Amino acid sequence: MKILATIGLVAVMTTAAWGSEQKIDLSAMTCSDFMKSDRTEGTLILAWFLGFYGEEEDPQVIDLDKLEQARTQFTAFCKQQPNFRMTVAAEGILETPEQQTPDATH
Repeated sequence: MKILATIGLVAVMTTAAWGSEQKIDLSAMTCSDFMKSDRTEGTLILAWFLGFYGEEEDPQVIDLDKLEQARTQFTAFCKQQPNFRMTVAAEGILETPEQQTPDATH
């Protein structure tokens, strides 16, 4: 009976946790916001950016070494530029020359 009660409690807690909708608006996130996030949320954010700017020939692979390198790069940049938007920082840090759009002024 204790096992059933425990399973029921876990089910209720899990439902409550997933019942409240949580969103991360990366377009509004600043470096300061990123630096305040916990490690799990930071990893999720970095994994999204790595996927977005990732290599097209291997889109289903998460390279954990690249993830840690990105964490180091973003942390160093964000310490210097806390008000910078993360999307703009990601363009500078992760975008490859092939992904860059030509400057319209030239």
